[in-house]
Amino acid sequence: MQRTYSKRIDNKLVRKENLYVAAVTLFRQRGFDETRVEEITRAAGVSKGTFFNYFPTKEDVLLYIGERHMSRLSGSMNNGAGKQLAHERSAVASLKLLLRTFADGLNDDKDLVRLAVDKAMKISHLAPTSEGGRFGFQGLVTLLISRGQRSGEIHPAIDPELVAQMLEGLYYQQLVIWCQEDFSYNLGERLEQVVDMLLMGIANKNGTRLPIAV
Repeated sequence: MQRTYSKRIDNKLVRKENLYVAAVTLFRQRGFDETRVEEITRAAGVSKGTFFNYFPTKEDVLLYIGERHMSRLSGSMNNGAGKQLAHERSAVASLKLLLRTFADGLNDDKDLVRLAVDKAMKISHLAPTSEGGRFGFQGLVTLLISRGQRSGEIHPAIDPELVAQMLEGLYYQQLVIWCQEDFSYNLGERLEQVVDMLLMGIANKNGTRLPIAV
């Protein structure tokens, strides 16, 4: 029974992936607005009704770009090689690597990412949510913050989930700016700076005043 259930889940994932690949291929070839759902389902070899079982609207395909990348990234971080790499680094270094890898993955589809951000800002149901569970964006960040607390790298009084929520908000903020500024800066490097400011702060820790530049 368990095997049958697992196979059914795998088939659904394969079908969703096939629809996504067909849609994105057509978006690149014809443009988002010019591509019809019927063309996507024809390319994927499924009925039109099947499309709406996985994506409520055509715009939801765009939202899936980030979700899909995060899912793959979380999977790679939780396999043997990923876990070994993470434990060879400090928690903060692993957090920066996570964000940089995520940002670098978006570089392959800059135009579609910009379109997704634009649609998300205009359509309420496409706005980012905190879904994703243990291995979503917030889940991965929470795990890394908690590991840093156990190792003494991060203050024990900090709420890992709150930090994860704040970092996710800052990530989307920087993503929107990145798209609006025609990708004029490196998103991965900017996110690393965000981590430094969030975890290390901006105050002068030794209490002495720094000289003011004139």
